[in-house]
Amino acid sequence: MNKKLLLLFFLCMCFGIQAQTGNSNFRSKVLLVKKDSIQLDSVAINPNGFKVFDATKKLIPPTNYSIDFAAALLIIDSNKYSSILVEYFVYPEFLTKTYTPYSESLIIEQNTNDQVYRFRKPNRQKNVKIFEGLETRGFISRGLTSGNNQNAVTNSALDLEISGKLSKNVSLRARIFDTNIPIQENGYSQNFTDFDRIYMEIFSDNWGVRAGDISIENRTSFFVPFTKQIAGLRVNAKLNDEFGFSASGAVVRGKFNNFRFVGVEGNQGPYKLFGQNNEAAILIIEGSDRVFVNGVPIERGENKDYVINYNLGEIVFNTTYPINNDMRITVEFQYSDRNFTRFISYNEAEYKGEKFEISAFFYSENDAKNQPLQQSLSDAQKQILANAGNNTAAMIAESAFRDPFDENKILYRRTNNGTTDFFEYSTNPNDVLFTVTFSNVGQNNGDYVLDRSTAIGNIFVFVGVNQGDFQPIVRLTAPNKSQFAVVQSSYAPTEKTKIETEIALSNNDPNLFSDIDNDLNDGLAAKVTLRQNIINKKWKLNALLSHEYAHKNFRTLQRWESIEFNRDWNLLTNNGTKNYFKSELELRKDQNNYLLYRFNHLNYIDLFNGNKHDFQSNFQLKNTRISLNSSFLTNTSTLENNSFFRTIGRVEHFFNKSWVGLLANVENNTRENITTQELINTSHKYKDYEAYVGIGDSTKVYAKIGFNYRDNDSIRSNRFEQINNRKTYYIQSRLIQNKDTKLSLFANFRETENQFSANEKSLNSRLIYQQKLFNDFVSLNTTYETSSGNVARQDFIYVRTEPGLGFYTWIDYNGDGIKDFNEFEIAQFQDQAEYLRLPKPNLRFVPTQKAKWQQNIFINFKKWADQKGLKKTISHFSNQTFLLASNEQERTGNSFQLNPFDFEENSLVSLQLNFRNTIHYNRGMQNYSTSYTYGNSKMKQQFLIGNQDNDVALHQLDFAHKFSTYWLVELMTSFSTNSLNTENFADRNYELCNYEIQPKLNFLYSKDYRFSGYYHFKKKENSILNQEELNQQKFGLEYFFLGKKNQQVSAMLNYYLNDFRGNPNSPVAYQMLEGLQAGKNLTWNLVFNKKLNSFLNLNLNYFGRKSENVRAIHSGSVQLRADF
Repeated sequence: MNKKLLLLFFLCMCFGIQAQTGNSNFRSKVLLVKKDSIQLDSVAINPNGFKVFDATKKLIPPTNYSIDFAAALLIIDSNKYSSILVEYFVYPEFLTKTYTPYSESLIIEQNTNDQVYRFRKPNRQKNVKIFEGLETRGFISRGLTSGNNQNAVTNSALDLEISGKLSKNVSLRARIFDTNIPIQENGYSQNFTDFDRIYMEIFSDNWGVRAGDISIENRTSFFVPFTKQIAGLRVNAKLNDEFGFSASGAVVRGKFNNFRFVGVEGNQGPYKLFGQNNEAAILIIEGSDRVFVNGVPIERGENKDYVINYNLGEIVFNTTYPINNDMRITVEFQYSDRNFTRFISYNEAEYKGEKFEISAFFYSENDAKNQPLQQSLSDAQKQILANAGNNTAAMIAESAFRDPFDENKILYRRTNNGTTDFFEYSTNPNDVLFTVTFSNVGQNNGDYVLDRSTAIGNIFVFVGVNQGDFQPIVRLTAPNKSQFAVVQSSYAPTEKTKIETEIALSNNDPNLFSDIDNDLNDGLAAKVTLRQNIINKKWKLNALLSHEYAHKNFRTLQRWESIEFNRDWNLLTNNGTKNYFKSELELRKDQNNYLLYRFNHLNYIDLFNGNKHDFQSNFQLKNTRISLNSSFLTNTSTLENNSFFRTIGRVEHFFNKSWVGLLANVENNTRENITTQELINTSHKYKDYEAYVGIGDSTKVYAKIGFNYRDNDSIRSNRFEQINNRKTYYIQSRLIQNKDTKLSLFANFRETENQFSANEKSLNSRLIYQQKLFNDFVSLNTTYETSSGNVARQDFIYVRTEPGLGFYTWIDYNGDGIKDFNEFEIAQFQDQAEYLRLPKPNLRFVPTQKAKWQQNIFINFKKWADQKGLKKTISHFSNQTFLLASNEQERTGNSFQLNPFDFEENSLVSLQLNFRNTIHYNRGMQNYSTSYTYGNSKMKQQFLIGNQDNDVALHQLDFAHKFSTYWLVELMTSFSTNSLNTENFADRNYELCNYEIQPKLNFLYSKDYRFSGYYHFKKKENSILNQEELNQQKFGLEYFFLGKKNQQVSAMLNYYLNDFRGNPNSPVAYQMLEGLQAGKNLTWNLVFNKKLNSFLNLNLNYFGRKSENVRAIHSGSVQLRADF
């Protein structure tokens, strides 16, 4: 039995590892629309990739619903859509934040029977014990979609969690995920393993085997600490109490980078991150990031310090972590590197005795130079690499290569103007064509300029030698190798003495195609440390001596020195052979009471010599805590004589329910040129003082108010002069926290007085207020936030994919065969969805000031249902209000954007405004149930191709009443306006007035059987440009049956009469007709679901449509799904 189970698990693992795209954060839900507001998830939703389909799997335009992504709240017309399919991605759990727009008290009891409208039973996750001792959770599905307008497309999904015991001493744990669904609408996903953790692990107390996504790390080594996310196999075993070993072999998922930048005053981001070779288009491995500010690590999370966009490689600091230009920011991360197939092996063994311990490990990371992935190297390019050695500046080659004609590529032909050969854009399939990559080489250093941008790429044109900015060249990436061997040991001859040693060998070859500079590949490092306890009483006296040696050729994959080692020592370069001596004396009582002195001597042969004295102390004197951390450095190098003094002191006193504190932080770094004896511009001084007072318990209800003053000096005219001073006023608080009320406030106001430039001011604030009133009679949630940052001018391209796996369709409106940006539409039907939109790395940002207000109010009169008279009448009513106003205005001078409702067009960069109010009578009761909804939304977005504004206003009345036993009558009528204004595409602009009415009659034979007929009339008029007009009549029938043998059947038939006046081949017509044609249209849909056994489900879906003078389109899918 266990053998069969193991075989199944390994097959599932292979199934998951072979997949190319997917995401464990993907969600797909079929939902019954019983009310306008639908809570989709308990965590925030990624705006990218969000889609809503109706019962026919037709994509619902975003103008027909509103969505609060942070609160995962969808607002959609419950009378217009009986059931919907929602596909979206949630953020990883550690990035999510619950905004709590509604509490559990807002859930309304309803008397309707859910089965009346249910097309599919909910796929609730549940634990199914297939075999004793094992628990499984998840599903496996496999499907096929085909039709006469698309090729057959397979779709599969696997999402399994398995845990339990295989035997008395052996346990199993697995997480397997795979899907061929695109990760997001914008499609910027290279491989699902860059995001997901897919593994299977079998283990006992003394051994373990793990296959799939694994994390290998070594944090005990001084010279070669590392953490790597890899995909492969790891084996570990403990042979006895003293000896153990482990071995790993895998394919590397990414490469490491350490990116540094200085914060911009009052700019919370996003800040763009780049790769080792300044690559902008990077995909960061999820969870591999670590961020340091002024050498101090900070935490990721929307409730903490920062969030990071792994797809775009951008970091944003939260409102509660204000950024200024005194912050030195370092971001360490791994990013996907697909240039060569790269293999890794890591093997370690250790012995632990009573007095002696020794361990060793060998690490090897090696590119397969004959297995390139993203780049295909020609013989000439390989020769360039062979001649370049380790010089990356010499790894430049012509980028052009022969490529057959493809309408979805930008191609060039080689031509001549009589004196010069150059490339010219061509769409002629008879030409000898090339794919050419152009690199920006600086103004007047190239021969080409950007001519225009299209939806599938940029087109460049030759303008003359050294008259342009671009050249048809590409930087080659050489395969490399990194190997390390490390031996560590420790010996404790007595309880008071311990000797530690570490020896490390490195072999780094940055270019496996070249033998040049191979004498620089090998390096050696060693360290010895002696620890001695001199006095072992209440106050312990400890001593430490250590010496560290590192050859100049010794290199590691990741940082092994402290994050600000170079700054701490005034190092210009650390490329020499290093000798570092350290002696330390510490007097310690406990963690809160100690004194420490350390002498440090650092030498880089022929380059640098420095001595540094460190003093640290901390004392707890009853209710007073005192700490001091000081250092003094003197150093000489080939160019400088320096002295660097630093001290940080803090005093805090705690009262019964409050505390006060003082902080002083001083630096004086004097750097002189050895030759001229003049001060160097990198010299600096500052004095930073802070005072604060707090009341309450910082883990519960509290308030902390503080003031900070900083004075910065720099070099002008060979002496220190003040360049600015900064005053900061702040409050951090959680003022109220109980079952009915929560109130928290954060505010940080900073003003900078600059001596040689304009003064600056910045403000960050956040207010969160949640209240339940009158015994849950009224519930409200309020969030107000203001900060400053950037808005990207987003650029993107469209890439063709398999029909049904994309989100967009291309319509060649002008018939020129060129895919222009204004010719792509959101596909209304699945067989037309042939394109994905890929965002390009953001390199152009607009500085902004942001203000946001989010408000939810729910009034539930049902509390009076048991009352009499007027209160009894009022109890039939309820009211729900939702408001989100978020705008970003261009930041100019010291102005603040505090008003989220300020929509001044001249400075408005980005806007999201959603207001929706619905008043209900007999909500959900089908007894003269009536609701009136007013909605208004405005949205403005920044794109590189121009701004886009979309305004929608809606008035809608819904009525539902069930009479006798079998009949339910529904009526929906609405009036709305919908306008779109694009900056550079006038043919896409429209101002629509829409009127619609839909009566619907339902025959409810039982809870398992429903038959409906309806008539839907729409009138749309465009008041600008060509003034198109549409009168649409739709006649529809719906049928639903839930059989007793676990089967469901639903069918839908719609007949459209589209009386359209205007140009049917235009973006406006596509929007008005919703993908249909003028004249007569017919659509039909049939869905069959059957539960074959306790966990196996069969789904058949057939969809068709027919328009006048157009052949009928048929598409169908079959899917088999096993739920565990």
